Amino acid sequence: MVSSELVISQAEHKSRIEKIRDQLKKSRCAALYLTNPTRILYATGFSHISTERPLALVIPQEGAIFMMGPHLEEDHVKQDCALIEEFFSYPDYPGITHPILHFVNVLTRKGLAGSKIATDYVDGAAGGWGYRGPSLRDLLHQAMIVDGKDLVDTLRLVKSRQEIHLLRESARWAEKAHDILMENIAPGEHDALIGLKASYKALTEMMKKLGARYRQLKWGLSPVVVGCRGQVGPGSAVPHAVFSKRRIRRGDVLVTEAGVEVGGYTCELERTMIVGKPRPREKKYFETMLRVQDAALGAFMPGVACSQVDAIARKTVEAAGLAGALRHHVGHGIGIDGHEPPWLDPGEKTVMRPGMVFSCEPGLYVPGLAGFRHSDTVMITKDGMEFITEYPRSLEDLTV
Repeated sequence: MVSSELVISQAEHKSRIEKIRDQLKKSRCAALYLTNPTRILYATGFSHISTERPLALVIPQEGAIFMMGPHLEEDHVKQDCALIEEFFSYPDYPGITHPILHFVNVLTRKGLAGSKIATDYVDGAAGGWGYRGPSLRDLLHQAMIVDGKDLVDTLRLVKSRQEIHLLRESARWAEKAHDILMENIAPGEHDALIGLKASYKALTEMMKKLGARYRQLKWGLSPVVVGCRGQVGPGSAVPHAVFSKRRIRRGDVLVTEAGVEVGGYTCELERTMIVGKPRPREKKYFETMLRVQDAALGAFMPGVACSQVDAIARKTVEAAGLAGALRHHVGHGIGIDGHEPPWLDPGEKTVMRPGMVFSCEPGLYVPGLAGFRHSDTVMITKDGMEFITEYPRSLEDLTV
C-alpha cells in the first residue's frame, strides 16, 4: 500500500529491518553498525545532517534498535523516528572523552563488545568535516568487525512499489520545473539566475499542490533544483561544469538538468537545448547523441548485464566516427542517492532485474564547441523498460 504522505511508510521500513536481521542471522553477525546517512535513512527513515560529530545506528540481530550520537540529535530522533528505540548521547565532538570511547562503552553494556559486528565503516564514524579519532576496530579488541555495506546496499538494488511512486512524483515535478526553465531561457540572461527563478517557481507550485503530504528528507536549500549548472555554450563540453562566467548567447548549446527530492528520492532529467536556429554541426552531434541514447534504451531488459548496455551505446558512437567524444559511462543506478550501484559501465557485470532503476545518459563532448547529453530515469520491467521521466527529446522540441 502506498502511503498518503510522500515518504516511505513505517511498515516498509520495518520490512527492511527484518530483511537486514535475516541477513545478520545467515552471516552469524550479532548486529549491523551503520554510519552512512543514506543507509541509516534507507533502513529507518531517519534523516540527519552528517557533520564532524560521530553518529551510528545499531540494528542488533535481536533486541532494541539503538542510536549513538551527539546530544543535539537526541530530540530529533525521538520526534522523527519511532523505530529507533533508544538513543545514547554524548555532549559534543571532540569532547573531553572522545565520542568513539562513548560508543565502545555503550556496545560493551549491550553485550556486543566480544561479538561479530557487521559495519559499513570499520573506524566507527562517517569521518566527514575534519573528523579525527581512534578506530572502533582497534578499540574493540575482542570483537570481530566485518564489512556489512551490502546488508543494506543489496536491498537497494530493486525498488519497491513505494520507491517507484516517489520517483514518479519526483519526475512529475522535475518535468514541470524544466518547462518553467525553458520559458525563462533567453540571450543575455545568466543561467544561474534563470535556474534560481525556475526552481523557486516550481517549488512554490509543488508546495501549494502537495501541501502537508510533502516532506523534505535530504539536506539542501531547496528540494527543487533546475538549471544549467554552468553547462552553457563551450562550457557544456565539461560534463560536470559548476559555473559559467558568460551569459547565454544566441546559438549556444545548453545542457540542462532538473531534480526534485520527494521523500528522499530524486529522479534525473537532463536535456540538450539550443538557443536559436541550430547550425549543421550542432544538429549532427545532437542527432547522433539521440541515436546513441535510443540504442542504449533499446538494450534495457531483464537478464541483460549492465556492461552490455554501455557496449551497445559505445558501438553506436564508434559507428558514427565519434568515439573520442564519449567521456563517461552510459548511466547509473538512481534512487535515494543521485548515483548508486549498479553502473552502466564496461566493468559492471550486474544483471538487470525488474524493479531496478537507472539513469540513461550517454554524452558527446566536443571541446571548444559544446556538450550533448540527455538523461532519463528508466525502470526495468518484466518485458523491457519503462520511462519514469517522460519529457520531449527531439531537437525541434528543445530549440528555444
